[in-house]
Amino acid sequence: MSAQVSRADSLMAQLLMVRPTPVYAGGVGETERGAENALTLSLLFSGARCILQYVLLPFLLPAVGVAADATVPILLVINVLAMISIYFSLRRFWTILYAHRWRYLVVALTALTLLAAFTIYDIAKLAA
Repeated sequence: MSAQVSRADSLMAQLLMVRPTPVYAGGVGETERGAENALTLSLLFSGARCILQYVLLPFLLPAVGVAADATVPILLVINVLAMISIYFSLRRFWTILYAHRWRYLVVALTALTLLAAFTIYDIAKLAA
C-alpha cells in the first residue's frame, strides 16, 4: 500500500528528520494507538509541569523552608523534558502519517512556544 505524501507533509517530515511510513508491521490500528498514547503522555507531562510550577512548588517549598529560587532548576529540567516529549510525539505522528497530525501541530507549536518562553524566563531568573 502506498500513500501520497503532500509537499507540506514532506517538508514537515524533513524538519522532523523522519521518513513517512503509513503502515508498520503491527498494522495501522496499533500504530495510531501508539501515536495517541504519545500525545496523551506529552500533554499529561505538560499538565503536570503546570501543576508543579504554579501550584505545588511556589507554595510547598517555602512551607518546608526551601527558598522559592530553588524551584528554578527543577522547572528548567521539567520544561526541557516537556519540549522533548512534544518533539518526539510530533515525529511519531509524521512517521505514521497520522490523520490528525496537522491539528496536533497547532497544539504542539503553541505548547512549545509557551515552554520556550518559560525556559527563557527561568534562565533569566537564574542569571539575575
